[in-house]
Amino acid sequence: MDKNFSFYLLIALIAIMIITSHSSVIFRRKINDNALDFLTPERIKETSIFKHKHKGINKNDKRNVISRNIVVPPVLSKVSPENNYPIGRLLIRLHNGNYGFCTASVINTENGNIGITSAHCLIDANGEEYDINFMRFSPGYDNGTNGPLGIIKVEDVAIPFMFRLTNYWNDYALVKFAFNKENKTLQHYTGGLGWRFDVGNNTLTNIFGYPFTGNLENCIKDGVHLCEWEGYTQVEQKNLSIHYVISGSIHLGKGVSGGPLIFQYDRAINLGYVYSVFMARNNVTNESIAPIFNGKLFNVLLSLLS
Repeated sequence: MDKNFSFYLLIALIAIMIITSHSSVIFRRKINDNALDFLTPERIKETSIFKHKHKGINKNDKRNVISRNIVVPPVLSKVSPENNYPIGRLLIRLHNGNYGFCTASVINTENGNIGITSAHCLIDANGEEYDINFMRFSPGYDNGTNGPLGIIKVEDVAIPFMFRLTNYWNDYALVKFAFNKENKTLQHYTGGLGWRFDVGNNTLTNIFGYPFTGNLENCIKDGVHLCEWEGYTQVEQKNLSIHYVISGSIHLGKGVSGGPLIFQYDRAINLGYVYSVFMARNNVTNESIAPIFNGKLFNVLLSLLS
């Protein structure tokens, strides 16, 4: 009896090790076309937003900083190459019926309809995903007005499995948008940010988002205006965690979650390379932080949505 119990316990432990040792992902398929229509801004309760507590990234993820040589360049809009607008506001209905929002960005992919945001924008602290039937994205959203393409439904999401388990590791996710206008993809109209995994210390960075709190200068901070921060980021390892730290005592604010950290930002075309997304503010150190992408995991997420 004891031998049988030990044998089954060993099998269970091995199974757990296999699951957690692979960068597994949670993947939700296809939207329900019968979902309710997008709610107007007047019905959005923007005072309720995602609560997120930073606890650090496992020290084993230090390997992610090394040998990450994949570089995908930005892509210009085919419709208006002088006016690219890949960054937008992502609206999500929370489980209590209120609405929150984050920032998301279209990235350059072969699929053409894929963007990036924070994982905690798509899933609550208990590991329950928000309903993709009630997620809407508006690239180019600003000044309380939807972008040139209006509002776009979300078709699929790919969330790292470790984030679901831990609520802090791998806090980034990919989103597939339900877009097909004249048989063209979303990035055909908006352009797409490039992406890379090789960004290190002391990096000049531009971050964009829609804050309604925080201390960003020259920003209205009402959740409906796109704001920008420019400065330097550092790779920092503390207490078994490694992440990007946004220099200074800047508090980007709620609503910026998922906002892209852009390397080599070209203001003339509004494009560059996204290398992370804003994660949270560490209330202990008062530092704004962002995850370091795992290149292999990123490509697994991408393959699931392509």
